[in-house]
Amino acid sequence: MLAALAVVALAALPGVELPDPPAPVVVWFEQEGPGVVQTSENSGLPPEQLVSVEVGVPTAVGTWSEEFLAGRSGADPVVPSGEWIAPITVEGAGSGALVAAADGPEVLDHRVIWDEDLGEALLSPQDADPVLEAEISGWFRLAGDDLSPVTAEARDVLAGTIAVADYQPFLVERRGVEENPAPLPEAQDNTQLRPVLVTAGIVLGVLAVVGTIVWIRRPEVS
Repeated sequence: MLAALAVVALAALPGVELPDPPAPVVVWFEQEGPGVVQTSENSGLPPEQLVSVEVGVPTAVGTWSEEFLAGRSGADPVVPSGEWIAPITVEGAGSGALVAAADGPEVLDHRVIWDEDLGEALLSPQDADPVLEAEISGWFRLAGDDLSPVTAEARDVLAGTIAVADYQPFLVERRGVEENPAPLPEAQDNTQLRPVLVTAGIVLGVLAVVGTIVWIRRPEVS
């Protein structure tokens, strides 16, 4: 009975299906990628090492789905972000990643991330999807139901591997705090009443003047 329940539970886990890169995107990484990396800044590498950089095969970048962020049970955790990422290697070692944003087959923008942890993670067996949590600039790996932090930003919020469903409540709570800031103090809300008070003061002033004129011009009763 327990074994059957376990099989059912595994079958109910949300699936992650990120698309394969279009052929023009793959070609861009192959032909343009090395030059983009070699001319990038902040690598910290000497020119003789930059000459030997290689760019690997791109894979789709995932981002948290709106349903998952909303806390919906059973929601697919990630959706395609529209970006592609490939490892950067220098003399065979992972040194970072090249990320490109594309609209269909057309590459619109790109950036180089010099992070050895990210580069090495992308070189590991491709049974996991890279996930970017843009709000914290943190990169994760999602292998089936297992979520692991990759970069320092991700490790700041997640210490080790965890089931992605168990990570969801923390993600929802953190996002809720960020998207729903505390209301302004009531004393500051009074500034919204100033136009109303000024208008009311003007109206009362005009009425007072009109009343005075009427009182002065009223006929005297003999």
